[in-house]
Amino acid sequence: MGILIALIIITAWFIHLYYSLTYLSVDFSNGWTYLHIFLQAFLYTGLFITAHDAMHRTVSKNKKVNDLIGRIASFLFAGMSYSKLLKNHHLHHKYPASDKDPDFYTKSQNLFLWWIVFFYRYATITQLLTMAIAFNILKFVFNLSEINLWFYWIIPA
Repeated sequence: MGILIALIIITAWFIHLYYSLTYLSVDFSNGWTYLHIFLQAFLYTGLFITAHDAMHRTVSKNKKVNDLIGRIASFLFAGMSYSKLLKNHHLHHKYPASDKDPDFYTKSQNLFLWWIVFFYRYATITQLLTMAIAFNILKFVFNLSEINLWFYWIIPA
């Protein structure tokens, strides 16, 4: 059942993203624009939850299938490394709310400072280059609208 749910989430994310990027326009006077941005954000959350479930080995009993789905979901979410996520996530469970927890910042309660530290701990140069290359391919090779890319692909993530 976990594999089916994961595939439904990945497929729904892809179909809605394709539809949003190719058939919609960003029009802030139209309420449907906000609905599509929200729906894409919801589907991005589903991708991340799918990757998280794979980290806990609950998508499939088959380790290879489980990790493959986790890698796909992590990559689609934002070009993220499943291996790095998996390593940090296990540290998060081993050392919760401590200096060794990569999801926790003990030096400040400032949300923005936490976000910067979190981003630093999880983002990689490869991920950023992958996203930059994907953005440019979508914009210049497939001639997709830059505003659509921002509001239906980047911001919802």
